[in-house]
Amino acid sequence: MSKFFRILEIIWLILALGSAVITVYFLIRRDTDSALYFIFVFIIASIMYLLRRYQRKNQDRLANNEPRR
Repeated sequence: MSKFFRILEIIWLILALGSAVITVYFLIRRDTDSALYFIFVFIIASIMYLLRRYQRKNQDRLANNEPRR
């Protein structure tokens, strides 16, 4: 299960980084209205990445019977 959470974490990280790059491109080359959509995608993907990272670390901690910090 930890491997599954790690894969999801990487997918959300790639999506966040990709949308950040696209946002910068649209801000430099195109209009800001188009970049606004990718800013929202970046924010959502970043939040999902952080949630998945927390879940994976929590699962690893529970699997190793470590106390909560």
